Amino acid sequence: MKYIKVSLATVLVTISVSCAQITSEIPPPRTPNSGNSHTEVTTTSSRISSSTSVSDSNRQYKFKSKFHSSKKEGIEKMLINTLEDVKVEQNRKELLWEIVEDGDIIFECELSKNRLAIFLDKKASSSKFYRKIKSLGEDLQEFISSHKKHTFESRRENSIGRAEARLQRAQRELKASKENLEKLKKEKN
Repeated sequence: MKYIKVSLATVLVTISVSCAQITSEIPPPRTPNSGNSHTEVTTTSSRISSSTSVSDSNRQYKFKSKFHSSKKEGIEKMLINTLEDVKVEQNRKELLWEIVEDGDIIFECELSKNRLAIFLDKKASSSKFYRKIKSLGEDLQEFISSHKKHTFESRRENSIGRAEARLQRAQRELKASKENLEKLKKEKN
């Protein structure tokens, strides 16, 4: 896992350097959603139905899900392990993780019998914490939408597989960037 992180970091730094070299020559592409995304997933089997909605804008990250109550224990374990540094309160049959600064809610995660809601103010939190919550959201979405009875350990294995896939994608992007750079150098001469 450490090798994957180091490799991914190396690839990303190389891509950044390559892109910085050609940025002065080529204007950046325009993206229609500049940082905003929204994803909804609904799954249904003969007995179990779930839905998940993820909204990730420049200002905030929101995750909402409704799931079969049989998934609650696995979701709770994932939340407890990931949010170990965040204060948790139990209110009736609900769990609430919350970070409040100067009277403003920076982060809130509420888990009940069959619902989960996560809110993060991206402007008021660190980028490291945002990446942690976004990764948690991806793992939760996969767990909730699956029909198999995942264990927490099998979910971790899936995370490693996704990290390896991201590394391969970054390597392909690096190769394409290098080829593009060489092509631009040839055209310039």
